[in-house]
Amino acid sequence: MLQYKDIKIKDQNLDVGLKNLLNIKDPHIFFSAQAVQKEPIHHRMTNVFYGVLTYTPKACECCGLINEENLLIKHSPKASDIQLIPYQEVPSVLRLFKQRFYCKSCHHTFSARTYYIAKDCYISQALKFAIAIDLKKKLSMKDIALRYGVSFKTVERVLDTFYQGLKFNPNHLPKHLLIDEFKGTKDCEGAMCFIFSDAQTGKIIDILDDRRNFKLIAYFQRFTQQARKRVQHVVMDMNSAYGKMIPQVFPKAKILVDHFHIIQQISRAFNQQRIRSMNQLDKKSAQQMKDYRKLKKYWKQLQKKHKNLGYDHLKQFPLFRQKYVTESEVVDYLLTIDPVLKASYDVYQDLLDAFENGKAQPFFAIIDQLSPLLEEPFKKSLRHLQKYRKEITLSFTQPYSNGKLEGKNNLIKVIQRIAFGFRSFNHLRKRVLIQQGLLEIL
Repeated sequence: MLQYKDIKIKDQNLDVGLKNLLNIKDPHIFFSAQAVQKEPIHHRMTNVFYGVLTYTPKACECCGLINEENLLIKHSPKASDIQLIPYQEVPSVLRLFKQRFYCKSCHHTFSARTYYIAKDCYISQALKFAIAIDLKKKLSMKDIALRYGVSFKTVERVLDTFYQGLKFNPNHLPKHLLIDEFKGTKDCEGAMCFIFSDAQTGKIIDILDDRRNFKLIAYFQRFTQQARKRVQHVVMDMNSAYGKMIPQVFPKAKILVDHFHIIQQISRAFNQQRIRSMNQLDKKSAQQMKDYRKLKKYWKQLQKKHKNLGYDHLKQFPLFRQKYVTESEVVDYLLTIDPVLKASYDVYQDLLDAFENGKAQPFFAIIDQLSPLLEEPFKKSLRHLQKYRKEITLSFTQPYSNGKLEGKNNLIKVIQRIAFGFRSFNHLRKRVLIQQGLLEIL
């Protein structure tokens, strides 16, 4: 380990090279001929750069008196180990000897300062900036901390310091909104978090830690009445609570039900009918046990639109005695197992066709005239759509869908999974907004 007497003489050539390497632009820092050493620190070989920070201060930092007539006296420098960005997976440290000064007036001492290191900090600003850049990537904060050899709390502090909160503009709301919810963190006030975005651009506007109506009403009332009146359409899932909140905060907005949730409701109803038909089979019977396995294995073929089934291509399907059959023949056989399943399948396909054609009247005519042969749970699931007849009918005429927002929800799940969960909702919210480019480094 070198002492101050070994490095107090500046080496002009090495000084310029090391400053370029370490990206140091402070003229008050200089390096000597023996500035680069290899030393063990915390049982790891480390690149140690020895530097000196000295200058003549203009005034005392403690009392503020101007430095005149040798009011400030130089004391012996004090060494500080400043952590740098690792170089080739090897830890790097700047051992900086900071000049100390003694004030004759207030009898206090203080050390020289530089922009390269914040006050009372032992991590370089360059390292903090590198951590802030990595926070934009799909990496967990623990992995970032391990990569740069810092603590998890240090990464959290960089996140809080370099990225401030989203700016709130009470005078602006897009004309078309997408709203949805997702599972948040344990410190959230509500069971689910709330997210909403612009329907045209897909850009997230904000993320809240509670989706309950009184919280949403209080939040949206922060926007001006003119901004809320400009909202024309709000796309949501089939959550009855949102239907009561939206007219209060957006007086001129029309509610649309998302296309995905309509199809999901229909598909889920038919899939549950397939499970009920499958469970009614006698497993003690050899033939019915084979049919049970076929219904269980080929559920995807039943969920497909009939026009997307293969009618010409022959291939072998397991459980069909190694015969070469088409995909449509497989579906035809499955529908012969249970007449109720066959009737449910016909209704399911008719609803998909009506939805694809964008005609609300035939769509609801099918639901209004369900056959008595159908089971009650299946009919109940489809009749649930009647509660949103007005919203669904309007959604057939508009191009807006929650697809863009569902993509954001998937991104949130990916970020949560990579991080193995978040303790703080604020940190989760910031990571999502950073990923979307809504928060920039200050």
